[in-house]
Amino acid sequence: MLQLSTFEEIFNKLHEDYRGQMVKITTKQDGIRISSFQTTIHEIEIKPLNKKESKKWAAKEKKVGLIIIKESHRNNCVNIPFLLGFNTMAATFLKDAVIINSLNMEFVIKKIKSNSKLLA
Repeated sequence: MLQLSTFEEIFNKLHEDYRGQMVKITTKQDGIRISSFQTTIHEIEIKPLNKKESKKWAAKEKKVGLIIIKESHRNNCVNIPFLLGFNTMAATFLKDAVIINSLNMEFVIKKIKSNSKLLA
């Protein structure tokens, strides 16, 4: 188990461990599950937002960034918002999953193992 608390460390670990992986992503807000789906992660990016875009995610005067997880075959993506600064989000990396808490949201990203076996 590894716990990280800065967006740079979390981004680097996500990029290293989850790029190209088939995953199940579950999103919760205020403890209520709002989405759950499976996808293959093609790319992971960081994007800082301007003041107008930041208002969607946080109170005024707060600067927000996004960790963007992009799918491989479609143009869909998952945005993980975070406040710019130190110790503004938390992530717990487990053997085959990561739990990310940021703002009032929780993202659970779990690797999916292939059930297929090679035939000899």
